[in-house]
Parts: sequence; C-alpha cells; structure tokens
Amino acid sequence: MPMIVGVDIGGHHVAAAALAANAPGALLPGSFRHDPCTPDADRDTLIAAWADAIDAVIDPLGAERVVGIGIAMPGPFDYVTGVGHFAGNAKFTALNGVDIGAALAARQRFPRPVRFLNDATAFAVGCVAIGAVPVHGNVVGVTLGTGLGSAFLRDGIPVIDGDDVPAHGSLWHLPFGESIADDHVSARWLTAQVRDRLDGIDTIVAGADAARAGNTDAAAIFTEYGASLGTILSPWVARFGAQAVVLGGRICGAFDLFGPTLSDALPGTRIAVHSDTEDAAIIGAAATFDARFWDRARHHLPTR
Repeated sequence: MPMIVGVDIGGHHVAAAALAANAPGALLPGSFRHDPCTPDADRDTLIAAWADAIDAVIDPLGAERVVGIGIAMPGPFDYVTGVGHFAGNAKFTALNGVDIGAALAARQRFPRPVRFLNDATAFAVGCVAIGAVPVHGNVVGVTLGTGLGSAFLRDGIPVIDGDDVPAHGSLWHLPFGESIADDHVSARWLTAQVRDRLDGIDTIVAGADAARAGNTDAAAIFTEYGASLGTILSPWVARFGAQAVVLGGRICGAFDLFGPTLSDALPGTRIAVHSDTEDAAIIGAAATFDARFWDRARHHLPTR
C-alpha cells in the first residue's frame, strides 16, 4: 500500500508519522515519532534532527512504498521553492536562504519527493480532514505557541490573497500596539508577563495554575491575552465571513482562562480548540500528496 509521511516542524520539536495514501486522514498506528529540537541550533543540527525523524518513520515502511513527504513548516518561507526566509526571525535563523528540501535529501538515508505547507494551514487542513471543523464554508485556523500562526480556508482550500484576508493569510506581522501582533500573543509575551507580574512564578503553565487557584493577578494576564487575540482576529474573522475559528498550539492549554475574553470579541463565531495540534498538522501536511487537495491548493502557496 502506498504511504505518505507527514511532518510537523515547530520551534522546539519535529513530529512525523505515516499515513496510507488512500486514507490520508488518519495516522498509521505505531508510526508516530516526536523529537525535541532547538530553534537557534546551527544549520546542520536542525537538518539532521529533521532528516533523522523522517528516516525513522520511513525505515520500517520501506522507502519504495513512500510516495512523498509533506512538511508543515512555519514561515516566513517560500512554500513553492522550499527556501526559508528566517532572517531576523525568532527561530531557524541558521536556515535563512537554505533550500530545505535539497538539504534534507542530502542528509536522509531515504530521500523522497517533498512538498511544503504552512504549519498553521496544515493544522487547519488537518482539522477539516478529521471533522473538527466543517469541510464547507470559511474557517480560520490559529496556532498559538512560539509565534502566532494563521490560515484562512474556504471549502478546505487555503486563501492567501484578496480583500478579505491579510497578505499570505498571515496575521503575525500586522501592527498591534507599539509593535506587531506576534509580540503580544506568542509564548514569549505570556512568559514575560508571568515573570514580571507574578512573584516566584516563571512559566506559562505555573501562571495558569495560579490563575485557576484564585490568583487574580495571574488571571488578569490571561484575560488580557484573550482580549488582545480577539482584537487581532475580529476584523479578519468578520471580513472573511468565517463560520468557525479553530485554535491549536500549546498555549491552548489555558483556553479556559483566555477563552472568555476571546469569545467576547468574536460574538456569533464558533470557536473550537483542537488540542492534538501535531496530529492535525501532520495530517494536513500529508494532504499535499492527496491530489484532491493539492490540485487546488498548490496554486495558493505563500512565497514569503
């Protein structure tokens, strides 16, 4: 049976799994692999970590059975050529200007054809595939972690241009406050706020626990976070006519704390939280080798 390998690359991890080409909406049992990585590592270290994770999934399958490797990659990135544009970014600066597909092929034991999809887009596409959000209609996908990822889907296909979406479907770089959106809804903002405003607490998880235990200062941080996220999303959700917003990423573990103020900013819009972000992104990445999706989506890939 032909197989596809789906890969989710994040700021601190690489996850990969196999999917049957004729059933790309579910991971092959026992094939999932998750490895840590460091976003500020050098070029060779990053490429080796990613290539080794992919090879570990391919090896027991047999390379001849694998038709391709779909990779969910954070931007800024040229998803057509596979070249990173990470200069000045919070992660992967060592890969700026690098042809990632070629670099992986040179390092892998089992190189196969590679296609790329934005990580937030892959997450949203995966959520559609598994039924977390509707197949038809307009959906906004948002990933909350190292940075702010976003995707706009119409009938399951990414929309990256037009008056009803931001350029490339990206929200992270849009002006917000005295800087940009990413500076206010990323993990680094929450971490900084927790450390600055709460005595003896230095992680997001600990800050969330304190808020649930009745610490009003901690609760205020997450209330502010939800309000900021809502302010960023609301004009684009309205303009796009989104019926649903689906959230993923590790910060969503605190949705019970920031969800109320986010919901206040998005009245009438369904908000879904899909906690298994990696599985969804892997499934979405693998869709790049599903002709029903790729024949339409390949014309809507950001180049920055």
